[in-house]
Amino acid sequence: MDNLKQDYRWVKYVIGVSALLTVAYFIDDFDSMTTNNVIKALLWTIRNVIHISLLIGWGASLQQRIINVRVRRCLVSVSVLMIFWLTAKVLKWNFIPDRTYWFGRYLWYSYYIPMILIPLLGVFIIDYMGKPEEYRNHRRLYALYIPAFAILIGIFTNDLHQLAFSFPQGIDQFDFTYGYGPIYFAAMAWFVLGGIYIVVMLLKKSRVPGSKKMQKLPVIIMGGAVIFWTLYCLRIIRDVDLTVVDCLIIALLLESAIQSGLISSNTNYHKMFHASTVAAQIVDRDYYPCFTSSSAIPLSKDEMKKIGEQPVKNGNIILHAKPIKAGFVLWQDDVTELDALTNCLCDAQQKLGRKNELLQAELKLKEQQAQLEEKSHLYDQIIEEVAPQIEKLESLLEQASEPLTVHNSMVQMCVIGSYVKRRINLLMLGEESEFVQAREFEYCIRESLDNLRLASVSVMLDAKCEGDIQLASIISAYDFYENLVEKLLDRITAVMVRILCKDGALKMNLQLGCTSSIADAELDDLCLRYGRFTYTVQEEDIVIDLDIPEGGDGK
Repeated sequence: MDNLKQDYRWVKYVIGVSALLTVAYFIDDFDSMTTNNVIKALLWTIRNVIHISLLIGWGASLQQRIINVRVRRCLVSVSVLMIFWLTAKVLKWNFIPDRTYWFGRYLWYSYYIPMILIPLLGVFIIDYMGKPEEYRNHRRLYALYIPAFAILIGIFTNDLHQLAFSFPQGIDQFDFTYGYGPIYFAAMAWFVLGGIYIVVMLLKKSRVPGSKKMQKLPVIIMGGAVIFWTLYCLRIIRDVDLTVVDCLIIALLLESAIQSGLISSNTNYHKMFHASTVAAQIVDRDYYPCFTSSSAIPLSKDEMKKIGEQPVKNGNIILHAKPIKAGFVLWQDDVTELDALTNCLCDAQQKLGRKNELLQAELKLKEQQAQLEEKSHLYDQIIEEVAPQIEKLESLLEQASEPLTVHNSMVQMCVIGSYVKRRINLLMLGEESEFVQAREFEYCIRESLDNLRLASVSVMLDAKCEGDIQLASIISAYDFYENLVEKLLDRITAVMVRILCKDGALKMNLQLGCTSSIADAELDDLCLRYGRFTYTVQEEDIVIDLDIPEGGDGK
């Protein structure tokens, strides 16, 4: 029923447009049969209003029907250009009484704006046919704007050079005697060749995929256009308004492409909706059905209103509704199989309930056991890694009981304690990932230097740490630093550290000032787990350069 309504509506549109075009055609004959100027003015006004109104209505329908935004813009632009074409013609012939007036000449020139731009837009539209919605014209097509606008500029500057139209009796007599120049022939070649290209490509794209057959409507329209132009060239058909005929042919060709599906539109959706296997219907605000799929069950208005408030279950069917523009969409879900599956699942759930509880309890127990083992492993690793420092802390605690060594012992405990704290933190981070933020190394060194200040040591830190770095590289450098500081803690007066961490590599420069000279033998036991280091001893000063490349492999 919905399909018949839509088809009937389309037939009404076709009959109405045909009737208006027929009236406009015979008005032209009546115009030549009367000599009354008032009647003539009324007749051509009606005729032009019909032509322009039909184009306006067609352009408005394109705005509503065409899905692809870019294609829609091109088609609407074509309709606007045709409206401009007809309007310019009406102004020139019916509103310019003095045929030597310059404004009439430029209205004549303006005919060529649609004649040049419509073929160009046609090329763009042809290129869009059969392409996905996100497709865009290739850039080389936009190069066609150059000759198009060059021709238009040449025509509109014709008064200066007369290479489009020549006026042997003077430019004031342009509407009576004129000749043609090379720019005019270029314009006509552009119009004709563009039209031929569009027709050929439309015929090519009208072919049904996998078949030698072609879409009927575009072929019929183009066949009719060829017949008309043949009869017109043979002077069998005369006294026709070529501008109107050209606009009609262009509109019919484009509309045939839309109706044949070559240009995507939202027409015929009612047929697809009716054939859909989804049980649904679209109703207006008064709950009157507008579109109904073949599988939807009929509903009363009261039932529809109830669905609008919340989903309603009717036996094995659940009815849903959602508001849309100017109405509601209602759909029906058949839950017969779902109910059967639900019952089976309920039975299976009852049977497996106890087993699942036992499995969950067992899994929970295993998880707790795994967590305890992981914590135990982590604690063992922590104790192993910082065991020497913990022994030193215990020794310092015993020394702190003596008044003379309290301050020195507390300072050393703070330095070693900060290392232990940060070292444990690094181990905790290593449980999550083998890579950490490079700034973690800066935080370790900064806290150690802050505690060195308690021993009246002058410190300075210049760090540039970016990105992530392997945890093993940080631990290697930090252990090296701590070993050096603990070894010389009693003699250090100043420490300057420069750190650069970038792209996974770590570089550190250490400069230490001491109260007494340092022998090379005192530094022989320094070692670096990964990477390499060099040092220079200058009496009381030590300079060490440490380099750990990305990955921590110093070989």
